[in-house]
Amino acid sequence: MLESAKIDEFIDLTDNELIELFRKGNQTAFSQLALRYMFVIKNKSADLHGKGIDEDDLIQEGFLALHSAVKSYDENSEASFRTYASVCIRNRLVSAVRIANSQKNKLNNTLPSVELDENIPLRPEKEPENAFIIKQDFAQLVQYIKENLSKSELKVLSMYLEGMSYDEIARVLGKSRKFCDNAMQRARKKLKNRIN
Repeated sequence: MLESAKIDEFIDLTDNELIELFRKGNQTAFSQLALRYMFVIKNKSADLHGKGIDEDDLIQEGFLALHSAVKSYDENSEASFRTYASVCIRNRLVSAVRIANSQKNKLNNTLPSVELDENIPLRPEKEPENAFIIKQDFAQLVQYIKENLSKSELKVLSMYLEGMSYDEIARVLGKSRKFCDNAMQRARKKLKNRIN
């Protein structure tokens, strides 16, 4: 009852105000954000339900993604927090499904498909032309990655960018840590050649 009263005090605050309070240690601010984004999380979870992972697990992953989004969001970003959080939640849920399926597919020695989200919010640019050029460059980089990295390199890179360690990636893929390290080194070399 007392916790409910505290949450009600935060109803009129903006997402950015709640984020600022949470970063200062106020846990009730995150509770208010969780209430606001529960519908988003449940909707995105329902879209992926039945694809190899339990809906309750997906919802839990959604809240973890929201928590990470609150911690990593840049208020100066071009994207609103709602847009940023939605992308983070979707990516985390897709990743959870992919990991669950890869563990099942490990027995069949197949790799699930990798989805790269080309709609990552960009930081603001003063000149619209610069924002357009940055978005174009990013889209070209994503295309280069898809065309030049092998399936194993793409999978290891994708999982690494999701925050997984080599040991976790190796466990999910049923490969050795050395296999993951080698795939990552090859991917880095190809990306370095693209940049130079």
